[in-house]
Amino acid sequence: MEDWLHRKAEEHAHNEILAFLMIILGVNLLIGGLLTIIIAAGEPNWLLNFPYVPLQASPAYLGLILTFTGFAILSAGFLLVVHYDRKRSWYVKEIEKSSIPKKWKTNSKTVNQILEEYTGKRKRDKSN
Repeated sequence: MEDWLHRKAEEHAHNEILAFLMIILGVNLLIGGLLTIIIAAGEPNWLLNFPYVPLQASPAYLGLILTFTGFAILSAGFLLVVHYDRKRSWYVKEIEKSSIPKKWKTNSKTVNQILEEYTGKRKRDKSN
């Protein structure tokens, strides 16, 4: 069971890295689209944070497509990073929960047992 938890935690860490790469791709597309619109239209009108241009030229269409695609991929990447991070942290907590009892089982001697072993060894050493 613990091996499966380790594999799932590693899988979600890998997916989290891929989601970060999606964010980078989204930022590149968003900036590329904004630059394309600014270069093609000169001084566009702005609707929220998206440029709105009376579309006369094909580069302006390309810029709008890149801008909206970049924003969508950026948003999806951000949501996936949060999702995979939460999943990975859950698996790591489960691994910690399952490994704590193993540590206790290996060192589960009581104080009396330790003292008896220690005094028993001392008595044997004195008798020799």
